[in-house]
Amino acid sequence: MNYLICFGIVVAAGCVLTFVSNGFAYAMSRMLEAGFEFVEYRLALRAHERRSMRRDAQRQVANVVTAFRGGEVALPVNRRSTQQLGVARVAA
Repeated sequence: MNYLICFGIVVAAGCVLTFVSNGFAYAMSRMLEAGFEFVEYRLALRAHERRSMRRDAQRQVANVVTAFRGGEVALPVNRRSTQQLGVARVAA
């Protein structure tokens, strides 16, 4: 008789778990999905911040004003000929 009571308890517990498991599984899946969405959002936000920081750094590098140094200044080269400039050539 003792075995029948234990068997009945196991069967009853199995039936209860069967009815409850659908709701439990749904709740767990929603919690896991929310967790993954949170992690995905944080990673996307981090990537966006890094991209914007790189863009800002590139803009700052492009706008840097350097001190005047005579050796580094390249004078513009005029590619036009002396006749186009109206300068007469003088034979040396």
